[in-house]
Amino acid sequence: ACCMEIWQAVFPDIIPKDNYQTQLSNGRFQGLILELKGRFHCVVLKFGIVQAIRILDEGIVQNDLYSCSSLSNLKSEGFKDIIYEVIDGEFGKQIQNISCGYYDALEERHYVIITNDYNIDVVTEWQPEITILPIQKNT
Repeated sequence: ACCMEIWQAVFPDIIPKDNYQTQLSNGRFQGLILELKGRFHCVVLKFGIVQAIRILDEGIVQNDLYSCSSLSNLKSEGFKDIIYEVIDGEFGKQIQNISCGYYDALEERHYVIITNDYNIDVVTEWQPEITILPIQKNT
């Protein structure tokens, strides 16, 4: 079955193209923080407290998920925007079913972050705070 989910770039062209490795921390007080470390940039995404998170090794999801026509264009351009908001996403629907209406009441958003090593789904009420730092090269 082809997926019906729609991925929209939410912060188009904000995050520079790079080969990002992911460092993730999630805690009760600081919430979810994703650090994407590339060759030229370090990007910090602070989501705050999130309702749900799913981390998939990119190797297990790429082929089936992205053969869907709505995502094949994004894949062909190398997921250049890194972070997308997902409309009618399957993971968001799972959380909606588990939460018995709580999800709808909070107007949750479903984001997916695509890096070299992981696909990370985040369900939250908030937009992430994005900080981009250049990598300092030792000369």
